[in-house]
Amino acid sequence: MSKDNIKKIILNKEKVMSAAPIIGLVLVMLAFAVLTEGKSISKVNLKVLTNQFIMTALVAIGMVYCFACGALDMSAGGSLCLSAICGALAGVKTGSLAVMIVVVIIVAMLIALVKGLLAAYLTLPVFIVTIILGSLLSAIGLVLLGDETTLSVRYIVKIKDLTAINLIFIIGFFLVAMIIFNYTKVGKACKLQGGNPLASGQSGIDEKKIIIMSFLMSGAGIALAAIITILKTKTVTAASGGSIGNDVLVAIVLGGMPLTGGPKSKISAGIIGAATITILNNGLSLCNVSNDMIQIVRGIIFIFVVFITSMTYRTKLLPR
Repeated sequence: MSKDNIKKIILNKEKVMSAAPIIGLVLVMLAFAVLTEGKSISKVNLKVLTNQFIMTALVAIGMVYCFACGALDMSAGGSLCLSAICGALAGVKTGSLAVMIVVVIIVAMLIALVKGLLAAYLTLPVFIVTIILGSLLSAIGLVLLGDETTLSVRYIVKIKDLTAINLIFIIGFFLVAMIIFNYTKVGKACKLQGGNPLASGQSGIDEKKIIIMSFLMSGAGIALAAIITILKTKTVTAASGGSIGNDVLVAIVLGGMPLTGGPKSKISAGIIGAATITILNNGLSLCNVSNDMIQIVRGIIFIFVVFITSMTYRTKLLPR
């Protein structure tokens, strides 16, 4: 076989793999449209899907930065929960929606900064550090709530229709994240570091600085998702954002993000993956599948996708 033929086969394989996430999304949509007899694409359900999609997509878009530079953050749920609780407490105390939103953003970014510093300066694998940190953040949230199981901010939040806010948040954050990731030195450094940390260091890239900045971008997505959570539910509990971490992890992989990060990382993985996992969760619920079975199905799909992608990308998992 000639070199030209080999190159064509490789290029065709890469094209198929790059199109696979979109094909998968379309197939999932069509499958549940048939299985639910059109319920999944009804007007009411599409509105539910949109609300669920926005939250997952915001966190997933920011998390792409961490994945790209080789840092797997497992504490998104705990970060969102604590940020929402702190914001709600500030809102209840002051009676101000603006103060509540500002506190959510500050807390989310401070948590992201702490995670970035720990990931940059500790020699432990990032995913181990963030698993522990996620549990710690959730525990702190429980302590802050005290005897309250549910914290209501209904008298503060008067917004009824979140459509405009949802669109502004998702479109604005996606455009900013895409521009930084694709057209600035920060994004290029993230991908280079994930692809080859040794070459990244030799190129003069400050590894610690890039890791911290990637976590700050992730924190921005978590902050926006926490705000949407409060505005939508008008209540905060210790379970707020509880499943978002797993949803985002599965979503990014389904969106075509290589587990190793590197040059093949792309912001679109956050959007495509979030849409896929949202439709999957919603469709299984409409089919009266129990929550336990949904977790099993998601786990099987996740393992299958990881296996397939490992045949194309490096088999070694995230290097930190």
